[in-house]
Amino acid sequence: MFKAIKILLILILSVVILFIGLVLRFYAIKIIDVNEQIKHVSQLESYYQSSDFTELDDAVFTDFDLSDPSIKLNDIKMLASHNSYKSNGTVLGRFFIGLGSTPEEAQALKYGYKNFTDQFEAGIRSMEIDIRMRKTEFMLTHVPLVDNGSIAPVFSLALEEIELFSGNNPNHVPIIILMEIKDDWMILDHALQVIGSDQLDQLNNLIEDKLGDTLFTPGDMLESGKTLNETIQTTGWPSVSDLLGKVIFVLHPGNFTETYNELDPTLRSLPMFLGVYPDQISEPYASFVVHNDPDVAAISALVSQGYIVRTRIDADLVYEQANYDAALESGAQILSSDYTIGRSDLGVDEFIYLPNDKMMILST
Repeated sequence: MFKAIKILLILILSVVILFIGLVLRFYAIKIIDVNEQIKHVSQLESYYQSSDFTELDDAVFTDFDLSDPSIKLNDIKMLASHNSYKSNGTVLGRFFIGLGSTPEEAQALKYGYKNFTDQFEAGIRSMEIDIRMRKTEFMLTHVPLVDNGSIAPVFSLALEEIELFSGNNPNHVPIIILMEIKDDWMILDHALQVIGSDQLDQLNNLIEDKLGDTLFTPGDMLESGKTLNETIQTTGWPSVSDLLGKVIFVLHPGNFTETYNELDPTLRSLPMFLGVYPDQISEPYASFVVHNDPDVAAISALVSQGYIVRTRIDADLVYEQANYDAALESGAQILSSDYTIGRSDLGVDEFIYLPNDKMMILST
């Protein structure tokens, strides 16, 4: 009996030690990523001051005249990267995700991206990021602990990287960043914080502090006496030429939309636009619409009303030519894909482009 108890205790202790070891291993990934990001941003500061740097000409990525004042922001289509901050996670992490969901869902996370600057220099002008608050800092993380690898884990440093690129390439096509605030799987990391009004205020201040005049905000567009939705229906969007060198943040529609809007229902002091789903276009703040299914008829109707629509060419690492064709035909302006040139783990023959191998094209 004593021997059996001893064996059981050894087994329990071994499992506990193994569990602690795994947790420490996953936390180590975050620490390594943060250190790499700090080094990367420091290197960028030197790079932009060196003779190796040459300002980009975005004309090479487009099929339209960047200086044409008649081309408005909603007149162009751009290829966007999805989960643009994510690095290729570990086999072990995907194993645990598979236990909590399905092996197929776990395998769909087997991808990663180059750093933001490399993506920008390859012509990416629209990104999607997921943000969480950990302790007192905003972090870009996909699934806490088990899929927490990131090429830009600290959001404040990510903003510095964006500002460095934009400030040194002042004629770039406006960068549109769709930001989703995450509050799922919080049980996996005790340091994650609930996000409310105060935290959203903190997020706004951070974005404004890091990007300043580089931002294009709802307040920059609003006409006197009109809501943003009404402004879009009448005057419409600014021209691309007027927005060169600007960065636009869009809050992904979801649980935080109402709370964010309550910070300032006029939108005039908010740094982010508020994204909506198709059934929310009557909202006074409606401007960017998330319609992930590339439904040609539904999206075309939204585009014809002046909205900028984001749709997905592919999902879960499943690419189908029919979805690519439908996304293009729909008229959606932001075409998100997991197969952009921004990926770090694909060969050159696996990347997709818009027609004529462009990253941005004029809608027809």
